[in-house]
Amino acid sequence: MQIDAAGFRSTSKRWRMELLYISPEFPPNYANFILQLNRLGVRVWAVGEADFYEMAPDLRSALQWYVRTDLRSPAAVDGAIGELFSVQSERGLAPHFDLVESHNEQWLRLEAHINQTRGIDGLRPADMDRLKKKSAMKQLFRDSGLLFAPGEPVRSEVQATELAGRLGYPVILKPDEGVGSAGIHRIEDQEQLLRTVAQLNGEYLLEKFVDAPIVTYDGLVNYSGEPVFENSLVYADGVLDCVLGKETFFYVNRQMPARLAEIGRRLVRSLDIRRKFFHFEFFRIGDDYMPIEINCRPPGGAIVDMMNYSTDGDLYAAYARMISGANAGLCGAKKYYCAYIGRRNRPYALTHADVLARFEKMLVEHGSNPAIYWDAMGRYRYIFRSASEAELLQTAAEILKTGI
Repeated sequence: MQIDAAGFRSTSKRWRMELLYISPEFPPNYANFILQLNRLGVRVWAVGEADFYEMAPDLRSALQWYVRTDLRSPAAVDGAIGELFSVQSERGLAPHFDLVESHNEQWLRLEAHINQTRGIDGLRPADMDRLKKKSAMKQLFRDSGLLFAPGEPVRSEVQATELAGRLGYPVILKPDEGVGSAGIHRIEDQEQLLRTVAQLNGEYLLEKFVDAPIVTYDGLVNYSGEPVFENSLVYADGVLDCVLGKETFFYVNRQMPARLAEIGRRLVRSLDIRRKFFHFEFFRIGDDYMPIEINCRPPGGAIVDMMNYSTDGDLYAAYARMISGANAGLCGAKKYYCAYIGRRNRPYALTHADVLARFEKMLVEHGSNPAIYWDAMGRYRYIFRSASEAELLQTAAEILKTGI
C-alpha cells in the first residue's frame, strides 16, 4: 500500500484508495465511517449479509458496490470479492483493495483471511490468537509483567474441578474466544461447575473471580501505531451483571489515569496495532490495573458517539482522515463526562416524559435500541453529559430509580 511510515500518502494526486468494508450495515452508527471515507474520496466497496435495499439511502450512495454473501463462509466471501473485482475492471480500475476494514470483532478473522489471500497490508491469521483468544491474552499479560487473573483453558470435568479447587470459588467460566457476556458463567460451587461443564461446546477458560471496578483504555492509532486519541470508560457493573438484569450504566471519564495510560500504551505497542481502533478492559485494583481482555476494534454500541460528545469532536471523520493519509486532527481533551443509561422493561420512578423535561439540557441523544442490544444495553438508551462528575452520577441515579 502506498502510505509512508508517518501515515501520509506518498503517490501522485491521481491515486485514490480502494477500501473493502465488511458488514457496512451493523452497528448502524458505523455507517458514519463509510460516509466520511466517501467524502474524502476513498472508494469504499463492501460485502455483507444484509439486503442492500434495507440499508439507509445515504449509506447505499456512499458505497461503490455491494455484494451480499455469507460472511461465515470464506469461499463465499472470496467469490463476492471476485464479483467486486469484475466491477472494478468494468470501470477501468485495476482489481485490488488497498485496505480491508471490519470494525467488528465477529469479522476480524475474515479480515485477516482476506488480507492473507489477497496480499493486502494488515492483520494476518497468525495475529488472531493473541487478539481473540483469552488464553493467549493472559500469556501476553504474564509476559508483560502485568497483573492478571489466574486461570487456564479447561478441557475436561476432572481438570475443571481440580483447577477450581486451587483457585477457590466463585470462579468464572468463559469461552476462550468470544465477545461480551455470551457464554460467560459465574460458578459458585462444584455442583454447578460439573453441571455447566457437561453442557459446554468449544474451548473454555476457567479463571479466578475478581470483584473490582471495571474501566477501559480505548483509542485510535495511526499507521505508525501511535495513539491519536485515548479514552477511558468507567462501568457501574460488568456486562454479565447487565445481562442478568442489573441496570446498564457507564460513562466516559474526563480524566485518564496515568497508570492506566502507561499500561494501555504498552499493550498497544506489544500487540503492534496499527491504523486501528482498540478497546481494552481492566479491573481497577487499588492504584493499579489488571487487564481482562483486549479488542482490536472500536468499543461497541454508541460508545464512539459518546467519545465524540465528550470532546465535541468527530472520530468518524478523524478515522477517515487518518486512513486517507492525512493527520487525524483530533483534540483529545475531554470537555465533558458522558454517560450511557439503558432502561429495561420495568417501572421507573421517572417516566420517559419526566426524564426529557428534567434533563433536557444534559441529554445529547436518546432512542430505542436494536433488539440484539436489549440484554446487555437495555431497551431504551439515554446519553447525557456534564462537566461535573457529581452531577452526572446524581442524574444517573434519578433516571435509574425504580418503582413508585
